[in-house]
Amino acid sequence: MKVVEAEITGPVEGEDAIVTPPRPLHRRVSVSLLFTLSVLIGTVVTIYTVFPARHGVLADVAIAQHKEPPAWDLAAPTPTELRAWAIGVVGKDVPLPNASVIGAKKVELLKRHVAVMRLRVGADEITYAVQHSRSASPENVDRQDGDLRAVGWHTGSFSCVAVGPKATSATWLPQLTRAGS
Repeated sequence: MKVVEAEITGPVEGEDAIVTPPRPLHRRVSVSLLFTLSVLIGTVVTIYTVFPARHGVLADVAIAQHKEPPAWDLAAPTPTELRAWAIGVVGKDVPLPNASVIGAKKVELLKRHVAVMRLRVGADEITYAVQHSRSASPENVDRQDGDLRAVGWHTGSFSCVAVGPKATSATWLPQLTRAGS
């Protein structure tokens, strides 16, 4: 008894088998390389277009809050009230500057809380934003936006940004970075 497979075609009985030469090695490698490169390039381009860069977003939020101050959660808080509020918003050991506070507001950024404060340093109003940082590496920011200057630094496990007038930044910036470190 002989089993016949209907899907298999081959030489008819009595004919010689049809032998085809193998594909040349360089063609197999070229096709594989082109396929790999196209998938890799497509993946990288998709990632960069779908997911925006996240560096400097805390500075962006601080600049926006400085330009249009929000309705404050706390207006003119005492240092004790501010410390308790900031611990509740971003966590224990939050770096707070030693300055007169006009108001404080909790803002959401990348699904995490940011403590935004408006301070009075000398004659200037400064916006100070602090967030618990996920990265261990410091990401320092120094950005100019019109007549504003935004400076960011890391203090322990926190990212801090101060925004104020560019013309007087030499007076207010040392007080904030020294207090936050």
